[in-house]
Amino acid sequence: MADLYRAGRAMRIVRLDEIGPPENLRIVEEDIPSPGPGELLVRTALAGMIYGDMEARRGTYFKPTRLPFYPGREVAGEIVAVGDQVTSYAPSDRIMALVLTGRCWADYAVISTKPTILDDGRSFPPDDIIRLPAVTSYADALPYLINFRLAHLLFHGSSRVPRGSTVLIHGASGGMGSMMSQLARAHDCEVIATCISDAEADYCRTVGANHVIIASHQDYVSECQRITNGAGISFSFNGVGGDTLNRDFDVLAPFGELHAYGYVAGKIPFEAFRLGKTISLKTFSADDYLATPMFADATLAMMEWLEHQPLKGVDLVLPLEAVVEANRLLDAGKVRGKLALAP
Repeated sequence: MADLYRAGRAMRIVRLDEIGPPENLRIVEEDIPSPGPGELLVRTALAGMIYGDMEARRGTYFKPTRLPFYPGREVAGEIVAVGDQVTSYAPSDRIMALVLTGRCWADYAVISTKPTILDDGRSFPPDDIIRLPAVTSYADALPYLINFRLAHLLFHGSSRVPRGSTVLIHGASGGMGSMMSQLARAHDCEVIATCISDAEADYCRTVGANHVIIASHQDYVSECQRITNGAGISFSFNGVGGDTLNRDFDVLAPFGELHAYGYVAGKIPFEAFRLGKTISLKTFSADDYLATPMFADATLAMMEWLEHQPLKGVDLVLPLEAVVEANRLLDAGKVRGKLALAP
């Protein structure tokens, strides 16, 4: 297949020219680029969708969105060309990569093995490139590229959860929540999952939940107290935010830990002294971990998982031309597990 690539032919890529709703995204045509020194050109098999890209599109990301914005930081596919100074990769290699400069919602993506400095002066480290095991498909591997390692950093780095602990995972049917559930199950934990529908509840059970609370019509605080016989939860992994951030006080046991890593339900003030209880609140920024041994440990764990553990692959694949609909689904919280685009 690599011989079909010819630089200068047109490719499709998703572009955002104005902050706002999914309808602001457009598919435009550009020339297929030639890889420069230290760069790889990958024919996209799957492009992952992450919450950070939704936030950037809406203008609510913690970093300002610079326009035009080309979303997409996850890609899996086959290398079709390499630039000068590339010695570790060759055409036909199967890889997946985290590309901080974006531009992966496209037919082809450029991946850099060296630091990148953009025209506006922003600098980025080399892209995070993972060579896929021969036995692993793109669809099985892609959900683990970011979510597994972030979950591993939260679970084994930031918190160091003891084996067999009782953990609460909010939004457990989403990409991060489902990965947290898999890790917790592998660590022999008692997993309490929250979700918002019966269909999501069934999904949560398949990825490791021992107990599922449908928060749309069950009070998760009283259910957690019932499940633990009043003892409380040792660890809460909260990527939902909103009022759950304060309500988690009521479910945590003394000396429990609350890990706040997302806010899909919104940002509200945190009431630190609402209850007379000793707990730990931890926030999370992946950037702080990238240069630490913990990130290398997470990558090694991911590679071992890809080769030896049951994989929960991409749950929904939509064509690139359905990018607006894919964003609507994510905005509405109607995606279980991982969503990807296929050119």
